[in-house]
Amino acid sequence: MQPTYLPIATIFGYQIRYTVPLFQRPYVWTLEEQWQPLWEDIATVAARVLTTPPDETVRGHFLGSVVLDFVRHPTGSIQRREVIDGQQRLTTLQILLKAGAHALAEIGQAVQGENGQPATRAADVAARQVLILTENSAYADVNEKYKVWPTNEDRGQFGQVMDAASPADLTGTSGKMAEAYFYFLGEMRTWLAAGEPAVRAAALAAAMKDHVRLIVLDLDNTDEPQAIFETLNARGTPLLPADLIKNWLLWEAASQKLEIANLYHQYWQSFDQAHDYWRKKVGTGHAARARVDSFLQNWLTGRLREVVSSSHLYDAFRRHFDSPQSPNCDVPALMHDIRQNAARFRVIDDAEGRSRFATFLRRLKAMDLVVMHPLLMYLLGRDGSSSDDFDAAAASLESFLVRRLVCGAQTRGYGTLALSLLKAIADASPLEPAAPVITSFLANAEGAANQWPDDAEFRQSWTTRRFYGQIRRERVVMILSALEERLWHEARKTEPLQFDFSQLQIEHIMPQTWGQHWPLPDDDSMRQRREQLMQTIGNLTLVSNKLNPSISNGPWTSPDATVTSKRAELRKHTKLWLNSQLVDGHETWDEDLIEKRSQSLFEIACRVWPAPPPKSRVGDLLDVIRPGG
Repeated sequence: MQPTYLPIATIFGYQIRYTVPLFQRPYVWTLEEQWQPLWEDIATVAARVLTTPPDETVRGHFLGSVVLDFVRHPTGSIQRREVIDGQQRLTTLQILLKAGAHALAEIGQAVQGENGQPATRAADVAARQVLILTENSAYADVNEKYKVWPTNEDRGQFGQVMDAASPADLTGTSGKMAEAYFYFLGEMRTWLAAGEPAVRAAALAAAMKDHVRLIVLDLDNTDEPQAIFETLNARGTPLLPADLIKNWLLWEAASQKLEIANLYHQYWQSFDQAHDYWRKKVGTGHAARARVDSFLQNWLTGRLREVVSSSHLYDAFRRHFDSPQSPNCDVPALMHDIRQNAARFRVIDDAEGRSRFATFLRRLKAMDLVVMHPLLMYLLGRDGSSSDDFDAAAASLESFLVRRLVCGAQTRGYGTLALSLLKAIADASPLEPAAPVITSFLANAEGAANQWPDDAEFRQSWTTRRFYGQIRRERVVMILSALEERLWHEARKTEPLQFDFSQLQIEHIMPQTWGQHWPLPDDDSMRQRREQLMQTIGNLTLVSNKLNPSISNGPWTSPDATVTSKRAELRKHTKLWLNSQLVDGHETWDEDLIEKRSQSLFEIACRVWPAPPPKSRVGDLLDVIRPGG
């Protein structure tokens, strides 16, 4: 590896192409993280050019490094380097230079009538000095004119920016690269207008081409590009485990003399095309990570039948597929499996329809139990599982999870539980339904850690637990929405439910601020009872729009026409069966009615989430559904 410290003018100043291989990620740099710091670096150097005396050397600025691999090219074609690391930086520098050429050209036109010919000439020279760094002048193939040739998904928008003759050509153009172009253009216009235009034009051009530098590392035939790629990050945007997995797959395919372009287009291109979806961070806090990494973690967990840590995803992948135990990995089969499971993941993540299974998937998302995804992806790929089987499996899984949620059971072992269920299904006949295996396994689980609560335990927690404040709000909304859906279907069996439950909010029937309109005798035990019951399920409902605080904290009923009662407001605006039953059936509202409503809602809950079936020996059931059983 030969490192060289080079200015931008040298890197882009002669006939060359820097091509980005298929395994690289798409363009991901953003304003706050990269564009703005880059422009601040350029502006600092340009100001330094303005203030450095002519007899002194302008102190340069280091922008980072790029790693390049030599690529043989036919005689007569433009020489080429493959970008192993630094494609984000090289691509952005080309966009920066294009914006600079246009900004400098505008200055030349602006000063033409103001400062005379010398100023116009100086600005024009500066514009042309920058512009020649953005395009190869002699080429056989039209794509050879670009100094940088990004990965497939970025080529269209990159070409639009680099082919533009002026900013007007990009009006209305969308995409990250156009956004970067207009950001740099706007900053340069402002900077150039802050002083003598011709002088500042020359300084800006010199800063960009002569005084910002990169370390260029050219690999030789003893270096291993794949290993180097895995250890390097682009500025501010670390490589995702998914980037490293993609890299490994395509490098391995190339080493096996496979056609990597076809493999990429068939199996991986969709990840890059939908990068806004796949690279979006999901989760909260330290657990937040790109959705594609979450998917691959769950795919690999299911594939290996062992829990894979998100922080060791790539290591686990390499340990399994790049080891003496798995020589000559079948890359096409592996990529095909990833692609199929990605489609299943999207079904799980963005469930559509009103089937029992789709409803379960939406409720599972509210519970934030992604550890169940390996099991569900496996279930979706089974030959013996039909839509009826999916619905039956969903009913058992949801009852198990919701009952445990209400009972405050721990979730720490759910990843292991999901794999145990997956293995139990895998051991059964692939042509038989999976729901009986899942139901029997959950019903017969040993120990409190995996206990499916019966009606007695469920009732105790349901009627006494503080739902509000002890269970996350989105989960409480999910539980109340499930009760509402059940009431709707029982009342209107033939009508499809048309309601956006994502817009609902929790409302306390007896308000938390109750002092003015809900008085109590000066009795500590009564006050304590109220404070406890107020947060239970019997005192909670859903509203489609948050009530005005004065109404929310108002009395249940009021003889004074000037005082709006909560009951009247709920009746006026509600579209929910939960609230219709509430306002039509209760002239008053107190602690006894809260307890009564908790019991009533429990009966509905048991119809949504039935009790586990009687215990039976798991082995007896599996003997029936195994081949030959």
